[in-house]
Amino acid sequence: MAKPDQSPRPLALIATRPVADAGLAAALREDLQELLQFLHMRVETGVDPAVLARSAAGHRGPVLVAFSDVAALPADCVDGALELLEDLDVVVGPCPDGSVYLLGLAEGLEQPVSAGLIGAALEPGGLASCVELLERSGLESAALPPWFRLGNDKELSFAESLMRLSLLSEEGENDFIADRLRIWFEKRDKS
Repeated sequence: MAKPDQSPRPLALIATRPVADAGLAAALREDLQELLQFLHMRVETGVDPAVLARSAAGHRGPVLVAFSDVAALPADCVDGALELLEDLDVVVGPCPDGSVYLLGLAEGLEQPVSAGLIGAALEPGGLASCVELLERSGLESAALPPWFRLGNDKELSFAESLMRLSLLSEEGENDFIADRLRIWFEKRDKS
């Protein structure tokens, strides 16, 4: 009896970008990992862009690169990126500060292309570098709705306001998946 054709689970790579507070960095990373696992993705974490690119190139199926300094990544953005990757080569999630919060890579991208895009996305202002690489490569791409990362105090304040708002909303509790970030804010407020 033949086994049904099963697609491999999508791979999520968590690329590490520095965050000033070690407790905050751990909370963000753990929340992100929990969300991606909840969405049935296989999750790996790394720092070196070359290692991340090898993992991406060696995976049969789509790969999402999420960044460790992103608070409460919306599940809809992850689902949207995976859906877009069915027809496109690359999906980019832009941040208002010119960085990238999510990078989707379709199956079959060559390792040098993946490495270039991952390396560019890890740079400050990496969105412009990613766009430039995509223009040169001729790959088909799309942008996701903007989201934010915690690059400064203003964005940290925004994340806290978003978290508090989600607690007041009946539906927001399900949309803002960041339990460890909530605990970090609560501890910070008590000190």
